[in-house]
Amino acid sequence: MSTPKAAKHHVGAKKVAMRHKRRVVAIEAAASQAEAPYAPPADLAAPLVPLARAMNSIGLPAKDGSLTYHGITMYGGVDLGVGYQSHGAPLSSVYGPGRNYTPNAANSHTQVGLMPNSLSYSNFGVKGVEEITPGLNFVFNLQTTFVPTSGVISNGNKAQVLNNGVVASSRTSGGDSSRNGQIDNGQAYGGFSSSTFGTLTFGRQNALTLDAVIAYDPMSASNAFSLIGFAGMTPGGGNTEDARQGDALKYRVNFGPFRAAGMYKFDEFGNSNRNAYAAQFGGEYQGFSADVIYNVVKDSVTTSSIGAGLVTPTNVNQLNGTVSDNYAVMAVASYKIDRFKFYAGFENIRFENPENPLANGSPAEGVQLATVTNNAFGSATTKNRIVNIFWGGVKYAFRDNIDLIGAYYHYNQNSYAVGANAGCSSRLISATCSGTQDAGSVLIDYRFSKRFDVYAGAMYGVVHGGFANGYAPVANGTTGAATNTIDPMVGARFQF
Repeated sequence: MSTPKAAKHHVGAKKVAMRHKRRVVAIEAAASQAEAPYAPPADLAAPLVPLARAMNSIGLPAKDGSLTYHGITMYGGVDLGVGYQSHGAPLSSVYGPGRNYTPNAANSHTQVGLMPNSLSYSNFGVKGVEEITPGLNFVFNLQTTFVPTSGVISNGNKAQVLNNGVVASSRTSGGDSSRNGQIDNGQAYGGFSSSTFGTLTFGRQNALTLDAVIAYDPMSASNAFSLIGFAGMTPGGGNTEDARQGDALKYRVNFGPFRAAGMYKFDEFGNSNRNAYAAQFGGEYQGFSADVIYNVVKDSVTTSSIGAGLVTPTNVNQLNGTVSDNYAVMAVASYKIDRFKFYAGFENIRFENPENPLANGSPAEGVQLATVTNNAFGSATTKNRIVNIFWGGVKYAFRDNIDLIGAYYHYNQNSYAVGANAGCSSRLISATCSGTQDAGSVLIDYRFSKRFDVYAGAMYGVVHGGFANGYAPVANGTTGAATNTIDPMVGARFQF
C-alpha cells in the first residue's frame, strides 16, 4: 500500500515523462517540416490558385527552359573556337564563317587565332506556332546569323567587295554566300501546317538540297569540319547563293513511311526568267532513311571580287558575276543501328550557259554586277561543266552526351575546255581543266548540358587541277602553292 508521499512522487514522474514526450514529438515534427517542401495551410493557399492559373495563361517559359510566350519562341546560339590553319587568310569581320576553312586562292599564310562559327552559325531567331483549328496551325520562323568576333550580320558579298582590287595572297577571308547582310539571312517564312495535309510555307527558305545536306552530312553542314557545309555548291545545287531562296513556296507532306516535297522560287529582281524549282521523294524504315532530289536554278549568279588594278571609282561597290543555268540530282541515305549512324550522299551538277543572259550592271544580293560572264559553260572555248560530289561518314554515340564523328568528302569536275586546252588537268592552265577536291575530318563533341557543348576536331583539305587554278604561291614565294590546309581547333557553343 503506497503512502501519500509515494503517490505524489509517482504523479510528478508522469508529468515529467509527458513533457519529455511532447518535446520529442515537437522536435520530430520540426525536422519533418524542414525536410519537406513548404506547403501553406489551405486557407492561405486558396488565394494563390487564381494567380497560378493567370501565370499559366500568359505563357511563362516552358519547363524545358525555352523562351516561349504564347507559342512564340526566341532562340539562338553563339559558336566560337580557337585554332590553327596551315594555310589560311586573315579573319574577316563580315564573312559568315569568319575564316576560309577549306583551300582557297587567298590561303597562303599560317593562321593562329579565333575560329568563329566552326560547328554552326551564331544566330538569333523568333519562331512560332499558333493553332487556327484543331489539326491546323499557323507557323513562322525569322532568323539572322552573325559573326561572333565582331557582332556584325553575316555578309559574304561585303567581304568580297572589301577584297576588290587586292591581290589574292593579300586578301582577308571571304567568298560568295547566300548570307549577304539581310536581316533575314537565315530564313524568314510563314505558312500553315497540318498533320494530315502537310506544311505549306512562303518566304526566304532553305533549298531542299540544303535541308538534305543538314540531315545527311555526318558533320551537319558545319563550316570547319564539312566540305559540303562550308562550300555551298552542294547545298545550293551548283551555287552557294541558291542554298537559301527568297520569295519561295515550299510544300512538305508525309504519307506512312514515305515523304515528298516541292519548292518553287518566283522571279527575282524583276527578271521573270530568274527562278528555281525542285522536287523530293524519300522515306524511312527501321533505322534506314533515304531521299532523292531534283533541283533546277535559272540565271544562277556566282560572284567574285574584282581583280587588282581593275577597280575604278564607279565600280568600287560592285562585283563580277558568272551566270549559269544549273541542274542537279542528289541522292542521300543514312542508317542507324545501336550507337552508330552511317551517312552517304551523291550529287551530280550540270552547269549550262543561261537561256536568258544578264546584262552588266544587273543587281545581285546587295550589290551590282560590274561585268557579267554569260558564256562560261558553252562557247568556242568551253562546254558544259559537270561536277560530281560524293561523301560519307559515321557518327558514334560514345555516351549519351559524347559523339565521335568522322567524314570524307570528294569533288571532281570534267575538263570542260575545248580547242587547245581540251582534256587538260593542270591548275597552271585554266579553271576549265579537270580537277578534284578532297577533305577528311574528325570531331568529338561533348555536351555538358542541353544548351552548352565543347568540341575538338580538324579537317584536312586539298585541291588539284582546275579547282586549284589561280591559287597563291606559298608564303616563301618560291615553289609550290597553298593548295591544302588543315585546321585543328577547339571550341564551345551555347544555344538557347
